[in-house]
Amino acid sequence: MLMVANRYTHIADQLRVQIGRGLLAADDRLPSEAELMTEFGASRPTVRLALDILQNEGLIVRRHGSGNFVRQPVERITYTDDKLSEDTRTTVAAAVKVPVSTKVVEADNSLCVLLGVPRDTRLTEYVYRSYQGSTPYSLARIYVPAGVLAADVPRTSASPLGDDVRAALTSSGVQLAATQSRITARLATAEEARTLQIGTGTAVLDIERVSLDPAGRVVEAALLVLPSYSAQAVFTTHSLVRDLEAA
Repeated sequence: MLMVANRYTHIADQLRVQIGRGLLAADDRLPSEAELMTEFGASRPTVRLALDILQNEGLIVRRHGSGNFVRQPVERITYTDDKLSEDTRTTVAAAVKVPVSTKVVEADNSLCVLLGVPRDTRLTEYVYRSYQGSTPYSLARIYVPAGVLAADVPRTSASPLGDDVRAALTSSGVQLAATQSRITARLATAEEARTLQIGTGTAVLDIERVSLDPAGRVVEAALLVLPSYSAQAVFTTHSLVRDLEAA
């Protein structure tokens, strides 16, 4: 007889095989929890643990009141040199729709540190919630000091990472001299899990990106959240010998 720990991994394995073989196709509804309990002779908590595994792997999406569905194959983002890589930019733009919402907020403590501004400074917040089909794909929040942008930011975008804001800064006469990114791998917060329809056990890439002008002032800050099953970060290293020769 399977132990509980082995039982829920066994159920997850069986469902994963069905998804991999196409027996459960994209957007197909999985059997209900009650049906899975009967099929595998397992308790509801055990079945839910198995579904948690599949959700955290990005294989299924849970829709409140509707059930569990096979997630569509995800276009994978490659983040490199502080932006989407050239080889994924076109495919992601074709597969993903990105509505943009805008509002004015006051800087809290974390944004004060990130942007180097006093508390309660007025900022324009641009929220990029991207979707592949009807399923959430990524989340980006971009912050710019209010009044800096003279150019408009489109209400829909081809970029899930908020590249339109940096383009609008350039069009507004703001020179971008450097970009810095800090990337952290962590588990999704409860709010991110709700927004992206993922589990709180899903690993995400948390990217904190700032753009600086020639004087070293932060003119744009971006908080990007990408589920790990849909994103990877790539870094390029250079030969120390070549760098010394160039110097």
